[in-house]
Amino acid sequence: MRTMKTLAAALVMTAAATMLAACSSDDAATTETAVVAASEAAESAGEGGGTPEMTALCDQMVAEGLTPEEATALATENGYVARVGMIDGEPQAVTMDFREDRFTFEVADGVVVGCTYG
Repeated sequence: MRTMKTLAAALVMTAAATMLAACSSDDAATTETAVVAASEAAESAGEGGGTPEMTALCDQMVAEGLTPEEATALATENGYVARVGMIDGEPQAVTMDFREDRFTFEVADGVVVGCTYG
């Protein structure tokens, strides 16, 4: 599941590529190439980050339907920190800094339904 930060970065990259391509003196093929490249970069940004261990822990937290407290305990036991970024669709106040050792949970009805890292 992608974070809001990743989606925002993807939108910014797509907009920047489109604007740069529009400023070019080349034809429409250049614009299309720039938009495709930005789209591919945005997709890979959502897939990247996190170690295989973090990916497995995120998958486990969601698959087992852990509570935020249980998921935080699991993260802590494995040397990571955790926070809740969204509760029942409502974004929570969180910092925008990147931390390789941090999970951010999306919670719905009291259980973790999404997990990202970084």
